[in-house]
Amino acid sequence: MTFYCYLLDSKIEDRDYHKTMNGEIFLKWVKNQLLPDLNKLNEKCVVIMDNAPYHSVRKEKPPNSNSKKIDMQAWLQKRNIYFTDNMTKVQLWSVIKPLIHGEQKCYVVDELLQSHGHQVLRLPAYHCQYNAIELVWAFSKNYYNKHVKGSQHTENKVTKVWKEGLDRFTPQMWQNSVNHCQKLIKEDWKKYMGNFSLEEIPPIIISLAESDDSDSDFDSDSDDE
Repeated sequence: MTFYCYLLDSKIEDRDYHKTMNGEIFLKWVKNQLLPDLNKLNEKCVVIMDNAPYHSVRKEKPPNSNSKKIDMQAWLQKRNIYFTDNMTKVQLWSVIKPLIHGEQKCYVVDELLQSHGHQVLRLPAYHCQYNAIELVWAFSKNYYNKHVKGSQHTENKVTKVWKEGLDRFTPQMWQNSVNHCQKLIKEDWKKYMGNFSLEEIPPIIISLAESDDSDSDFDSDSDDE
């Protein structure tokens, strides 16, 4: 079992790595490190990820109420949706808004992984506890904080301590982490769904009628950290 970590050399002093990572860097890591290692397994894999912004760069971001009129028109034209040149932005948005509900989001990373035969499974928003890798991450950060000492955090030392932390996370610890997450999922399923199986859940019907919700609901690609 091998875990991989992408270390960033950043001038940002904030310890929140979300402020350093971005979609371009994450895509580069997927292309140059994750995919080659997955392909070495010679089997199809399921990649689990949350909805962080750098995981969720869309191939084509839909317009919102503040978009330029020409962008709204181009979006409708690409989908062969009728509109007239004299329609205002407000009128164009009234046509676009209901359509966004039913349009499936297409992410750059998902399409890349799927093109290599792998499947992407995205976690529900704010439910990172369902991902066993979070326990690896917590263990490794704790090990790093305890063992990296002194003010001279050179690249070699940082890399060395991180690798030590990852190497100390054993296959048995990983299996325990997976079992723990499966237990949480089953408990929450029973809590919210009772004894219903997935096949017994009735279909969900979504109305595309206008609502009083703010347009900002459609402006964000992510509702995770």
